[in-house]
Amino acid sequence: MYKHNFHPSILREYDIRGIINETLFEKDAFMIGYFFGLICKEKNLNNETNIVISMDGRLSSPDLKKQTISGLSKSGCNVIDLGLNPTPILYFGSHNLNADGAIQITGSHNPKNYNGFKMMIKNEPFFGKDIQNLGIKAKSGSNINMNGSIESLDLDEKYLEKILMPLANAKNLKDKKIIWDCGNGATGDIINKMVKLIPCENTVLYSEIDGNFPNHHPDPSNENNLVKLKQEVKRQNADFGFAFDGDGDRVGVVNNKLELIAGDILTTFLAQSISEKKYPIILDVKSSQKCKQFLENLDYEVLIWKTGHSHIKTKMKKIKSQFAGEMSGHIFFGDTYYGYDDAIYSSMRFLALIEENYKLDEFLNYFKNNFSTPEIKIKCSDDKKFSVIENLKLKIQDKYATKYCNFIDGIRVDLDVGWFLIRASNTENSLILRIDGNTKENFVNLSKEVDALLKSEKLSLNYISQV
Repeated sequence: MYKHNFHPSILREYDIRGIINETLFEKDAFMIGYFFGLICKEKNLNNETNIVISMDGRLSSPDLKKQTISGLSKSGCNVIDLGLNPTPILYFGSHNLNADGAIQITGSHNPKNYNGFKMMIKNEPFFGKDIQNLGIKAKSGSNINMNGSIESLDLDEKYLEKILMPLANAKNLKDKKIIWDCGNGATGDIINKMVKLIPCENTVLYSEIDGNFPNHHPDPSNENNLVKLKQEVKRQNADFGFAFDGDGDRVGVVNNKLELIAGDILTTFLAQSISEKKYPIILDVKSSQKCKQFLENLDYEVLIWKTGHSHIKTKMKKIKSQFAGEMSGHIFFGDTYYGYDDAIYSSMRFLALIEENYKLDEFLNYFKNNFSTPEIKIKCSDDKKFSVIENLKLKIQDKYATKYCNFIDGIRVDLDVGWFLIRASNTENSLILRIDGNTKENFVNLSKEVDALLKSEKLSLNYISQV
């Protein structure tokens, strides 16, 4: 009988993730494969069930993948092993092969001693209650013991053919210099192949896939990880620098002034490539009010939605949205692509806009007088963070009319003078904040208001304004 109890901390909202040999073990990988396989088979009415699997470049990934494949096979599923890839190639494989399920072994941008699993069933995100149900199923156990088939497949050529379509007729990029920083993550091999096929002068940094991450941590939202990229952009007088996270589903872009373009502003720039304005563009709840206003001025309808790649992908499908993006750098194209977060494809769409003479500097001028914080994290325990939000909601409702409040994911208040956000992180022991005023005075006043709200819950903003 196959039966198992997972460490409760690893069954997260968007994925399964833990610390190797502390909260996440090889036996967990076998059981995840086995019980995920059973769930896929049930959804598939026990017909022949095909699961694609891939892994990032972490040191623990090969052993976890081996055990996951073994579990999938024992559940009776046929396994298609795509090898070592960024997560977007796993997603591409799932769509391209019309798979019944998909698993990526990845620790994303977490420290090197972490790893985990991102999953899909029939190209739909597997998250939230799905992950909790997998845990419940494992506790109950199963006697099924079968042997599915296992094969290997390389999709690099098909993937490159698809993502390069936006640059099929590119002529204006030949004088552009671009620096690509793979951060020793899983994007290294495919980026080396890709740069040979695009009409620019390219330099690739840290493309050797190494789970020790010897040069810097692969998280492009943290400017401390972009020092070498900025140095190289400056040294070569390059036009742009692109940086990827460890599994290639988040992108950071540095311009020729060595500025990291914030994820919500990058999303807004990329949204201009969507010609169809029939369906809403989705921005996550951490995105600036000014981004929403910019797009509405161009006659796009904009929906503010829950943070989290699984929430975004599910909502996109439901409302037929063709484009979405998050502050964190997850960007989703659903017009001529599949609607999942692919940092490499997003960089191709960025270059396609540059090819079409969209002026990035002029665009960024619209946002230069913003008085805003980056994403702020305030330590708050898992057992307290959601009750803090509920308590603060009551105070906000007493102060502001409903039209100013958005409680879809924490607390967001949009006012004429600016906006602020307080939400509980789904992945960390913290509250997430953003504050944005349309003048310095309004920014300071909103910051004081947020600080007072936090102090009422025995927390403090502790943010020193840089404006």
